[in-house]
This record gives sequence, structure tokens and C-alpha cells, in this order.
Amino acid sequence: MRRELLWRFLIYTGFILVAAAFLVFPALKNEEPLRLGLDLKGGIEVILAPDYRLEDRILIGVKNDLVEKMTQINVPAPQSGYLGKRENNKYDGLILTFNDAQELQRVLNAKVIPATMQWKKGIEDLRLKFRTVRSEKQSNVLYVYAQLDPEMFDKDAMRRAKEIISRRVNSKGLSETDVRYDEKNGRIQVQLPGISSQEEAEKMIQSTGRLNFRDAEGNIVMFGSDLKNAAAGIQPGTGEVQIEFEFGSEGAKQFGIVTNKYLYKTLAIYLDEEKLMEPVVKTPITDGRGVITMGNANLEEAKTMAILMRSGAMPISLRTIANTHVAPTLGSEMIKQSLVAGIIGILLVIGFMLLFYGLPGIIADVALIAYGILTLGALALLRGVLTLPGVAGLILSLGMAVDANVIIYERIKDELRNGKRLRSALESGFDRAFTAILDGNITTIIVGLVLLFFGTGPVKGFAMTLTIGIILSMFTAIYMTKNLLEMIIDRNPDKYAKFFGA
Repeated sequence: MRRELLWRFLIYTGFILVAAAFLVFPALKNEEPLRLGLDLKGGIEVILAPDYRLEDRILIGVKNDLVEKMTQINVPAPQSGYLGKRENNKYDGLILTFNDAQELQRVLNAKVIPATMQWKKGIEDLRLKFRTVRSEKQSNVLYVYAQLDPEMFDKDAMRRAKEIISRRVNSKGLSETDVRYDEKNGRIQVQLPGISSQEEAEKMIQSTGRLNFRDAEGNIVMFGSDLKNAAAGIQPGTGEVQIEFEFGSEGAKQFGIVTNKYLYKTLAIYLDEEKLMEPVVKTPITDGRGVITMGNANLEEAKTMAILMRSGAMPISLRTIANTHVAPTLGSEMIKQSLVAGIIGILLVIGFMLLFYGLPGIIADVALIAYGILTLGALALLRGVLTLPGVAGLILSLGMAVDANVIIYERIKDELRNGKRLRSALESGFDRAFTAILDGNITTIIVGLVLLFFGTGPVKGFAMTLTIGIILSMFTAIYMTKNLLEMIIDRNPDKYAKFFGA
């Protein structure tokens, strides 16, 4: 046997073993090598709307401002509480309880509570809107509904939020997600296949991801708007989980000023309203690089936070108005029927090649099995999500791989009929078939790439598996099949000519 044939065989075998490893190793760790889409496995669907509610720290500041104005008209400070259910440290407003109804009326008459207010604290500058409602049951109780003024946000804020969510879930490794913006209702719909934790889903897509630094009084002294990069890792030596972050030139300059101002003082680091750490500044940091020690957080949580930080802060806060688990949309029985149909189709293809071509058909079937392992391994490596249209794409590319083998074998037969010996016919048959196979597959790949870049949801799944499958089918049909045939006929070509009708 020629040495180059053996080397090629070993290289091809190595590719197959690597692809198989991507399928086997996750299974050994009880993980899914291929993630299934919503139609096959289900997941979570989240519907988001703009969240104009105020954080408790802002409401406290608003209450203090209002109390100061009330004292100017000789109204004692009322008892206060939060209005509505707490979500992400946010409330719908304040409940003010006065000593009597007369005090409440004096506050309303003096218009102590305006329709709008410009609220400033530290570097924050917000425009707030208020609406007051007197309690029907208690004449001395006033409900003050407070929120951010929607006019603060531009018209494209929700569209940009949708794009940021798409980047986040892709950075997390979730493909085949469906992120849509319902402009009519002002909502974003997100479908996440294979995700079972509502908390994980909400944290990933709902958090604004805004890094901020606060002094000992809780005032925000700097935002991480110019954040260049953030990456989670393990701190050498201590083994603690940490996030390394880096600012751009403007952010680095501002960070140097802030760390110099708060030298030997506490400077807390927050992600939105979640305190990450509260270090003491020991030296000015002028290069814009910093490290956040995550304490009890695990590496996966730190990676999620790093994704939130580097994917960009939301231009508008979002709240979940619906969060539901989605069952497999096809139903388990339909999935079984589809898989059975696919298996039957594959077996029929294998049987056809074996029946009509004998030994060359067996070699083609071996190449098809290798094709299947390589394709599934490539999908596992790319962390693709397999949907039923994706399965259809795999089966279609399998059929095209068989079609390539049929074209090659028929070309070899033609060469044998023209009087060539098998070795020469084999070489000429593959060469003549290559152009026809290449032309047919390139046109299909072009369509697949168009669907992949411009399609959505299941269409992209079909396009991805079809494109990968066609590329790998050309490799197995043209190169692997040829190498196996050459290895078999190398010693005695005439002995095997009968399998091609010679």
C-alpha cells in the first residue's frame, strides 16, 4: 500500500475521532453534546416591557426632598412606606401617612408634590414624573406614584435594547434564540431554548448591565460607560473568582481622577443595584485596569456578570411582564415520528448503495457514517441548537452526499466502458465528477448562507445544518471515499473492476 494513502487514512480517522470526542465527552459528564431547540426540548419565553419604576435609594432621596418642602409650610414629616411590590430594589412609589387629612390637603394645595421633578445626586441627573392618589379608606393617606419620565428615552431605546439582548444570549452560547421587538405594544419577546431557570433567564436579559462606582454615602461617582473589556477568571495563588475589567482612554482618565479623589477611602463597585465588592482604594489607578473579587460567587456567575458588563448597558430598564416555561412545540409523539422517519430514510439510503454498488456501496456507506459523526461533532463544537428543521437540513445534506457518490461511481463506470483500467478510471471518474458536484453544492451553499444571515429562528437552524452538512459531505464523498477505494484496489485493481460493471 502506498504510504500517502495510509497517511491520509490516519488523518481522516483523526478528524473523525476528534468529532466523536465532542459528542462522547459531554455525555460522560451528563451534559448534552447537542442542545435541542424549543420545538424539540422546550425552554423559557420571556416578555419584557420598559421599566420606569424607581429604585429605593432614589425614592428615599425624593422623600427627603419632599419632607424639606413640607417643613417650609409647617407640615410635619409624614410616615412613609413603599408603594407596590418590590422587584429588583424598585417600587411603584411612596405611601405618605399624615397626622390628619388637613395636613395632607395643605400639601396638595401648596403643590409640594410636582407633576415632574429634576432629581440630581452625585453624577446622576434624572427627570421624574409623579401622580398622587388619595386613599379612599384613610383620609390622611396619600399614594405618590413615581417613575422615570418616558420622554428621557429616545424612540430607538427598545430597538437597541433588543440588539443588546441578542448579543448577550449569543455571548452566553445560546443560539437559535428568538428575540423580537413588538413595536405596536412596545414589548420585547425572547425565547430561550434549553433554559430551565427563570432566574438565569431574567438576569441575563433584563439587567441593564451598568457598572457604577459609589462613595461611602452611596452616591454614584462614576459610570462604567467607557468599559472596554471584562473577563471572568480565577485569581492565581488564592483561587478566588474574579472579574478583570479595562476602560478605554476616556474611562481610564476618569477612573484615575476618581481613585485619586477617594484614596484610602471606600469605593463600592456595583453592577446595576447589585454590590459586587467594597474595596478601599490604596493607590490611584491610572491605566484603567481593575479587578473585582467575587467573594462567594462561582465562576459561572462571574462569567454571566462579565457578559452583562461588556455587552453594553441597556439604554432603558426592562421588567418581566410574563415568564413561562415552553413545552416542546411539536409534542413528544410527533418528535418520535419525525426521528423514526429520518432513521428509516437513512437506512433506505444505506441499503440502496449496498444493493446497487456492492463493495463500493459499502465504502460509500462507511463514508456516510463518517459524515454523520463529523457533522454532529461540528454542531457540538459550534454549540448549535438542533431543531426539527435542522434535522431536515442534516437529512437533505446526507441525500446530497449519496448523490455525489452516485455521480462518482457512474463516472467511473463510463471510464471503464471506454477501455480504461480501474486505477486510471477511478482517477478520471473522480476528476470528472468533481466539477458537477462542486457546482451543484456551491449553489446550495449560497442559498444556505443567505438563509443563515437573513433568516430567523428555525430557518437559521435549517440553514446552519444544511451548510455544514454539504461542506462535510463533499469532503467525505470526494476525498474520504476516494482514499478508501484506492487503499482497497491498490494491490490488485483488476480484481475489483467487476464491482463497477467491468
